[in-house]
Amino acid sequence: MAASPAPSGRVTGSTVPWWARCGILVGVLLIGLVPLLWPALPPLEDLPGHMGRWHVSLALGQSAALARYYAFSWAPVGNLGMDLLVPALATILPFELAAKLGVILIPALTMAGLLWTAREAHGRVPPTALFALPLAYAWPFQFGFVNFALAQGLAFCALALWLRLGRGQRLALRAALFVPISCAIWLAHSFGWGMLCLMAAGAEFARLRAERRTWPATIGIAAVQGVPLALPLILMILASHGQGTGADDWFNWSAKGLWIASILRDRWQWLDMASLVPIVMIIYVAARHPKLGFSPLLGWPALLCLAAFILLPRLALGGSYVDMRMAPAMVMIALLAIRPPTGSPRFAHTLALLALAFFLVRTATTTASFLLRSGEQQRELAAIDAIPRGASVLSLVARPCSGKWSDLRRDHLPGMAIVRRDVFTNEQWNLAGQQLLRVRHLAARPYLADPSQLVYPRICPDIGSRFETALQEFPRAGFTHVWTIGFPPGAARQTDLQLIWSNGASALYRVRRQTLPQ
Repeated sequence: MAASPAPSGRVTGSTVPWWARCGILVGVLLIGLVPLLWPALPPLEDLPGHMGRWHVSLALGQSAALARYYAFSWAPVGNLGMDLLVPALATILPFELAAKLGVILIPALTMAGLLWTAREAHGRVPPTALFALPLAYAWPFQFGFVNFALAQGLAFCALALWLRLGRGQRLALRAALFVPISCAIWLAHSFGWGMLCLMAAGAEFARLRAERRTWPATIGIAAVQGVPLALPLILMILASHGQGTGADDWFNWSAKGLWIASILRDRWQWLDMASLVPIVMIIYVAARHPKLGFSPLLGWPALLCLAAFILLPRLALGGSYVDMRMAPAMVMIALLAIRPPTGSPRFAHTLALLALAFFLVRTATTTASFLLRSGEQQRELAAIDAIPRGASVLSLVARPCSGKWSDLRRDHLPGMAIVRRDVFTNEQWNLAGQQLLRVRHLAARPYLADPSQLVYPRICPDIGSRFETALQEFPRAGFTHVWTIGFPPGAARQTDLQLIWSNGASALYRVRRQTLPQ
C-alpha cells in the first residue's frame, strides 16, 4: 500500500467533484435520517428496554411504585452513552421525543464521522465512501445496541480528528485532546473506545511507515502516541475488581459467518443479502483495479478491525455479540480506505452514481421496513392503555427457536409499560457492572429480569421461560397482570387470569384476588 495523499493534493472550489461538495454531502446525510423520522418509537430490538431504564433513572425519586420495584445508582461504567444523553434531553423535551432524537443522533454522527474520516484520509470524499453510509443502520444498530452505536459514531468522528491533527504534526495538541475524548467514548461504551484504539493505532502505523520508519521504531512510537487513549484501562481495571470478566464462545466460525451475512440484516432476507454484493464487488474491484487501491491510513485500521473480529469471542466482559459488533465497522473502514479514482473522470462519475443509487435504495427499503415495524409494535403497545399505573406485569413474549431473519422486535416492548405506567415488568437487564438499575421486587422471583420474559418452543435449548410452566407457577403475590405477546386469548387457561385486552394475537390478563406486598 502506498502512502496517503499529501495535503497539497486537496481540492477546492470548482475542482471539487459533485459528490464531494458540502451541500451534496449534507443533503445525503439528511436523507440518511429519513427512516427514523416517522416512527414515534424507533423500531430497534432492545430500545424499549433501554427506555424503561432511562425512565427509572429520571422518575425514581418521584414515583413510589418505581421505588418499590427498582433501585438505581450512578457509577462510572463503560455503557452510559444514551443513559446520559437521553435524560439530559428529557429535561427540555418530552421523554419519548428525547429518546427518539437521541436515536436519530446515532446514524447522524456515524455518517458524518465516516464522511469526515474519508476526507481527512484522502483530501476529499471519494465516491465509494457513499457505499459505507447505509451501514450506519447495520445489524448492531437494528439490534438496539444504542450505547455501543453512539460510541461507534463518536469513534469515527474522533478518528477523523486524530488523522487531521496527525497530518498537521500537532501531536502535543492531539495528546491533550484525546485524554478526555477517549474517556468520553469509553463512558459511552467500552467497545466503542476499543474500536477507536484499534483504528488510531492502525492510522499511526500507516503514518509512521510513510515516514520510512523501521518496524521496531513504528511500533514503539505508535505505542507512545497511544498513551493518551489508555486512561480508560485504569477505570476498567478498577471496575472489574470482584466482578467476572471472562470470555466465552471463541472462534465460532459458523456464528462469525452469520455475522458477516447479517451486516445489513433488517426485514427482507433476499434484499439484505443481495445488498452485500455491491459492497463485496467494490472492495474486490478496488483491490484489483489500477485506478483505485487503498489508502494505508485507513487500510491498516480496517485490517486491525478484521483481526479483532476474528479473535474476539461472542461473550466478553459481561457483553454479548462482541465479535458481531466489529463486522460492520471493519467493512465501513475498508470502504472508506478506497482511494479516489485516478485518470478518467467518467469512471469516478460512474462510481459515484452507483454508490448514490445503493445508498438511496437501502435508505428507501429501511424506511419501508421501519414503517411496517412501527405499525406492528404499535398494535402490541395498545395493551399499555389497559395496564393500571404502578402495576406489576409478568411479560411472556413468544420467540422462535432460531431467530428468523426478520425479527419481530418485541422482546423488550414491555419496557414501554415502565415508561408510560411506572410498572414492574420482568424484561429489564439485571447485570452487575453493566447496568446501573437493580431489581428489588423480590416477590416476583424467579421472574425478575431478562431473559425470563422470553418463551421459546420446547424443542429449543433451555433458555428463558416455558409458557405453561410460567403461567402455572409464577408467584401470584408478585404480579397483578400477565401480558402474553404472541399468544392469542385462550392460550392462558388458568382460572385466576381474567382477560382484559387483546388484539387477536396477544393478550393482557388481570390476576384475580391479587394482594401486593407492602
